[in-house]
Amino acid sequence: MARIDVNTTGFQPHLYLTTDTTALYDGTGSVAWVTAEDALDVVCLQDITVNNSTGIFSWVDFCSTDQNKITTPADNSISTNMVVDKDVFFGDATATAASAPFYGVNGLSSNKIYVQWVLVMNGGLDAGTVARAGAANEGIWYRGTGFLTSISPTVSPDSPVWVSPLEVAVTGDMTTGFVTS
Repeated sequence: MARIDVNTTGFQPHLYLTTDTTALYDGTGSVAWVTAEDALDVVCLQDITVNNSTGIFSWVDFCSTDQNKITTPADNSISTNMVVDKDVFFGDATATAASAPFYGVNGLSSNKIYVQWVLVMNGGLDAGTVARAGAANEGIWYRGTGFLTSISPTVSPDSPVWVSPLEVAVTGDMTTGFVTS
């Protein structure tokens, strides 16, 4: 059975964010996209949901006794809950100015900054550009552009860390791909 392992060391999901929306990630390394200076690696995610919500418009008419349906544009999003890390959430003042690491998740959201995102389902990116390849089913990714929303840090007496929901409201297409061994 081919499955996507995520609960072993090195196979955890990564959500990368960058303010560079001109060079779209392609998974091959031919697009020099992610570098340590311009990408924010959001790790320590508690859960992730990829929402591909193609809309359906339904109608009835006098030509048929059944409903008719047609698709409408999709309203896609990525939803997750993250453990709040100071630099990832609030930004790193020592990072390159106006980069995703500089702003952090909270700054990207509150400043309404358009981002490119790459969700690697099972591991990180080698040398910052190519999804890790090796064993079967490694390097599976989604990518797109959009805005961060639904930031809401919370803590409770029985929780030792702050957590926050995070949603990427996808603008345009959401693409998927993988790196083969």
